[in-house]
Amino acid sequence: MEVLMINTVPRVGRKGEFKTVAEGFARNYLFPRNFAIPATEGAKKHFNLMKDSWEKQILREKQMFAELAQKIEGTTVTITRRAGDKGRLFGSVTSAELAEEIKKASGVEIDKKLVVADHIKEVGEHDVTIRFTGEVKAALKIVVVAEVKKD
Repeated sequence: MEVLMINTVPRVGRKGEFKTVAEGFARNYLFPRNFAIPATEGAKKHFNLMKDSWEKQILREKQMFAELAQKIEGTTVTITRRAGDKGRLFGSVTSAELAEEIKKASGVEIDKKLVVADHIKEVGEHDVTIRFTGEVKAALKIVVVAEVKKD
């Protein structure tokens, strides 16, 4: 079944694309969640009218993300956590915690889903990438410091 994607769905299609998908997938998943509509003649005409608007919106979003990436790029964030004698953390630093610390350091609020990092489980410097879109990314350093024991 051919559908017109009205929202981007990872691994399925991007907004504005015509895709051929299984009929059950379209009927049970894409249509109820307003991710796609059937690709009828009316939908194709409507798509041609909306295409310019969508392209302008995508361009505005890319520019906004590029500005945010420029603010974050090269920032160093310091996080203090409890650690063992050999530098292993008790637990790990999560992407939600990283997003919160980035917000404190740079004033830019980002979603935790945009943070691309391995599990940080040791004291030291770690490289983290913030992926806003496929093309717009920002790299920063996270410095994890062991909490000083108070006697």
